[in-house]
Amino acid sequence: MRIACKCVPSTDGARGHVDRTAEDFARTMGYGRTYDSQEHFLEAHAHDWVRELHDVFRELLDPKRAILSLGSGECEHEIPFVLAGYDVVSTDVVASAQETQRLFPSLRFQLFDALNPSPIGHFDDVLVGGLDFYFPDGEFSRLLGNIRELLRPGGRLIFTLRYRDNPGTWLIDRCGIPLACALLRVLSAVRRTGTRWTMKPHGYRRSIREIIAAAARHGFRLGRVRHAGFAVELTRIQLDRIPPLYRLARAIDRRIHVFNNAVVFEFLT
Repeated sequence: MRIACKCVPSTDGARGHVDRTAEDFARTMGYGRTYDSQEHFLEAHAHDWVRELHDVFRELLDPKRAILSLGSGECEHEIPFVLAGYDVVSTDVVASAQETQRLFPSLRFQLFDALNPSPIGHFDDVLVGGLDFYFPDGEFSRLLGNIRELLRPGGRLIFTLRYRDNPGTWLIDRCGIPLACALLRVLSAVRRTGTRWTMKPHGYRRSIREIIAAAARHGFRLGRVRHAGFAVELTRIQLDRIPPLYRLARAIDRRIHVFNNAVVFEFLT
């Protein structure tokens, strides 16, 4: 397991550690935005990788099963399922979905800390759209154990690895991101924007093998594995600023699955 960084404006309140508190999470994710309408909300979250991830979730989730979603954020991943009539309860450690609930009154959301869970009931499936990178190994193991206790007999964990460790991302972290950050500093100085760029520890990277092994220690068996968010890791080095090259990288990554930012595991009990 290694810690990787991202380059952010220092005005964003960059910290010298991975986010630890609810306030840290909310600041990093930019929660508190407002939207004019349901259409505005959906359009704001209509990124290609979000659609790809939703397609994977739709393949793995069953509308007839009770679903608990952890770390829902603004519930951009959950809203399509709410609109389609799925039985889903969204949760987070911060009240990040207040605006979403205003726009989508049928959304069920409540505060819930999976590391220190309060009574919330039991579910057929638990969905994690991206959470592990905030936690060191000890807390991550506790998270998986707590999730196991939330599942009914025959329950499943649909778990998304969003901050993957492999040779490709190692190269991005060690070379690409520092170089991109240095370039942003130069451009800021040349353009006299006044923006100061700094490296912020963003999360703990884990490999596919590490995720499977950690889940197995809590009695989970591996089912299906799916991929989404093709080539999104390359946006960390600003490749998306060159659209033709980025489209080519996405097409290649659909086959090699090296630079995608979402690997989804179906874990069975």
